[in-house]
Amino acid sequence: MHTGVRDWAVRIAAVIAAVMLGYLVALALAPQLREHAPAPLQWFGEPGSVPTIALVVAVLVLLGVLLVRTQGVRRPGAPVAIVAGLALISTALGLASYWDCHDDEHPRFFRPLMFTAYVVKGGTGDQSLGGQTCPSPTPVALEIARLSALAAIFLSVVGVAAALFKSRSDRLRVHLARSVTAVVDVDDDTLSMVSAIARTMDSRSTLVLITTSLDHPCVPEARNHGARVIAVDFDLPETLRALSVWRKLDRLYLLSPDPSSNLLRLKVIADRLDEVSRKQRLPLIVRIDDPWQAEAWRAMHFGGSDTRWAADAVGKYEVTARRLLDRIISTDGVGRILICGTSPLTLALCSNMAQRQLERNYYAAADAKPLPRLVLVAANAAEYEQDFALSRRRLGLSARSMRVEAVTETASVPLLASLLADDHVDGTAVVFVDRDSATASSVDTTTGTRLAARFPTTPIYAWDATARVTEDRLSLVGKLRTYRLSMDLPDGQAQDAWERAARLIHDRYAAEAGHRSAASRPWAELDEFYRGSNRRQVRNALWMVEQIGGHTWNAWNATAEDADTPNLRGLPPLDQLRLLGFERDKAIAMARAEHEDWCRYYRAAGWRYGPQRDDARKIHDKLVDWARIEADPDLLKAALASLAATLSKLRELGYRSRPARNKQGWKYFRRIGDVVAEQRDSSWTWTTGSGETMRAEAGDWAVRDIDGGDWWSVRDDIFRATYQHIEGDRWQRHGIVTARPAEDGETVATLEGPARAAAGDWVVQGEQGEQWVVPSEQFTRRYDGPLTESPVGVGFSSQH
Repeated sequence: MHTGVRDWAVRIAAVIAAVMLGYLVALALAPQLREHAPAPLQWFGEPGSVPTIALVVAVLVLLGVLLVRTQGVRRPGAPVAIVAGLALISTALGLASYWDCHDDEHPRFFRPLMFTAYVVKGGTGDQSLGGQTCPSPTPVALEIARLSALAAIFLSVVGVAAALFKSRSDRLRVHLARSVTAVVDVDDDTLSMVSAIARTMDSRSTLVLITTSLDHPCVPEARNHGARVIAVDFDLPETLRALSVWRKLDRLYLLSPDPSSNLLRLKVIADRLDEVSRKQRLPLIVRIDDPWQAEAWRAMHFGGSDTRWAADAVGKYEVTARRLLDRIISTDGVGRILICGTSPLTLALCSNMAQRQLERNYYAAADAKPLPRLVLVAANAAEYEQDFALSRRRLGLSARSMRVEAVTETASVPLLASLLADDHVDGTAVVFVDRDSATASSVDTTTGTRLAARFPTTPIYAWDATARVTEDRLSLVGKLRTYRLSMDLPDGQAQDAWERAARLIHDRYAAEAGHRSAASRPWAELDEFYRGSNRRQVRNALWMVEQIGGHTWNAWNATAEDADTPNLRGLPPLDQLRLLGFERDKAIAMARAEHEDWCRYYRAAGWRYGPQRDDARKIHDKLVDWARIEADPDLLKAALASLAATLSKLRELGYRSRPARNKQGWKYFRRIGDVVAEQRDSSWTWTTGSGETMRAEAGDWAVRDIDGGDWWSVRDDIFRATYQHIEGDRWQRHGIVTARPAEDGETVATLEGPARAAAGDWVVQGEQGEQWVVPSEQFTRRYDGPLTESPVGVGFSSQH
């Protein structure tokens, strides 16, 4: 249920509850009112009326549930507001019920108040006055008052018990969770990210904070955001490795301020995931505050042999730079930004602006203004300008994509005043970066204030270590605002590059489509199913390009040739893909993998095939097997065009793949021979020749050679695509694979878990990029080749 709908539901339920309770109060004070009600409603409020009690209780329970869901309260125990509300209801109904219980010896107000206090503290017995039960008959209001009081007491006890056993409760909730978003380590800087993560993660996922101490000051606030907290000893990696959350992991954040600790913990977690999970391209965010270290790590880990992660880095300088530039561009609308002083924030501001320029070149709204240009003002500004240009080249980006200017003088008031007096500039903003006492180029801390006094209409942003992070900072002098370094991300902003890429790709598609369908609505209004489809498309591109296309996303130290984007406009899809570095066989294999992954996503959401697309009924005319796509020239061309469009869009956004240097030595082989196979209904394990235990899921096929030997597993969709049924339990291998000699001792990430290769073994790769290890004597029986040339028009097929 959407937030707006829940808010209206709360209001409606609250009004109904208030009307019903108000009516019961009135009946308790004047029972004769019920006789004046419409005949069909006279049963409501009748003494001893069970339907009345059941209806009121149901409405109150519904209101409580809606309040909890609307407020996002996930912590154990009942919210204080609900307990207080129940106590207030009990008091009002009890006081009204006992209002006439007084005589000459018992004062009018205080005797009903004492009787009411007895009810509120949980009493359920009748009261007597002058030897007579009072009130008589017992009004329904009093019965509900007693139930409300008991509910308040019960919820209070549950809340206290939950508070005492939070740790056990959290572990139980994590154990029962279907999927987990894990945050490893948190401090004051990153606590705000926990809130952002809680707002943006999948509603079906459970947020888990893994920390070293439950007494950490950040823990209560994290729990307020719905996090389940688990304590481990980071000095003992085995305690981190032993957690059960890794089987259900969907997203991982490593937020220690020490990047080395984050990478060590990543290795522990990755090793464990190799044993318990098959998932690929899990979103990973690693905190690396230094912007250049973050940029280098991000570039190297976008690709590579580890396909477990869709990795990105985040740091306080990069986040602060994004927040500052968001404010300057959206609010101040200037044409130039003077960055005064040098620090890591200087580099982060330059890098963020360069990325914005790439994204602006890809897609910008019709009314979007050009981005402001950057001017570095510091004694060593020229060094920073040269270093920035170098970083662009190392990422394979053209230095012309975004240039910065350098003024190699200390940012003094007279110098800045002369720059601001330039009549040719369409508005200027000034940013004073954080002060580094070890740097000679540090700027006098009073410069911002003095400059603001001279130029009251110029937006000036000055670093202040004590400033609070808020969207609206009040200025005391002119338009001077202070800021501090923090990890606070503006609401609704993506926390990783691939999420931003998915959003930008959708924004351009939606603008071109004119927002005419449910799939082309603006991102903020888009259904989560279509958002997930955009994310799936981008993440699947990561996997396909590396595992099928033989490329890497590692852009670090790319050459100038890698930076150039070929002109693909008007070319046939296969020619476009060839210019992007993918020959026909790889292109078709990638298109097939993308189509099959798209089909799996849609079918899992309940979509089915139909000749006419109907989004409301979840019918799509392209939900067909790949064989039908490949047999229809128009459908095949459309599939290849979609693949080329995705890869070219990523390239425009700065995410460039290039041929992997370590892909040499792969050759084509034809799969031969018969096997015995059976599909198993439950998960099971098997052992490789080198002794590793592999894990197969329910529905996988158990396969062995026709002449006997050990069993191995094949995933159902791969099995059906690469084995042809003969009779009974006999099947025949068919299709093409690529293979290379293994390196002695290398570890290969297979679908079933990590496998270690020995000298003489072969590493085989299937059509969907999956790899496995085959001993030498088995390889010669199962594969024929190598083929003298690559099979044209045939996507190479998979497995064992």
